[in-house]
Amino acid sequence: MTEEAIQARRAYQREYRRKNRERINSQKRNWQSRNRGRIRKYNDRYWQRIAEENSNFRASYEELGIDDTRLKELQEIVRSGEYDDLLESAAVKVGRDVSEYILMSVREGISYDAMKIMWELKDIERIPYSRTSFYAKRRLFFYYLDCELRDCSHMGQNNKKKG
Repeated sequence: MTEEAIQARRAYQREYRRKNRERINSQKRNWQSRNRGRIRKYNDRYWQRIAEENSNFRASYEELGIDDTRLKELQEIVRSGEYDDLLESAAVKVGRDVSEYILMSVREGISYDAMKIMWELKDIERIPYSRTSFYAKRRLFFYYLDCELRDCSHMGQNNKKKG
């Protein structure tokens, strides 16, 4: 679409909204009054998700329930390559946009600063988070990995009892 066509469409839409403002607002109010429960549920889910993300976002390892010994165990598990499917799953839970950088960092022991230099040399794409946010996401990765490994160990014990 040309720039002139875009401008003409915008002008038409502005004029339409100006002429029909009362009808549009009335329809909006009617829809909102019929769907109050739906709107409330959506808002509750939205703000609950935001609260959960913010509460975990900057948590320390200790706040996430991971002590130094367990962190070293998790790092050894990551470097062993034994649970690659769980690693991928935990990284994606943290965020698809940062998962490849977290995996690179934990598998190869590369720091954020080293990855930033790699980006400056155009070896990798730009990391989508600041240093502080990246390490917060990395801690969250270890938390999710720990949870998944504990679930797997419980499943393994249940399978042994059945067998």
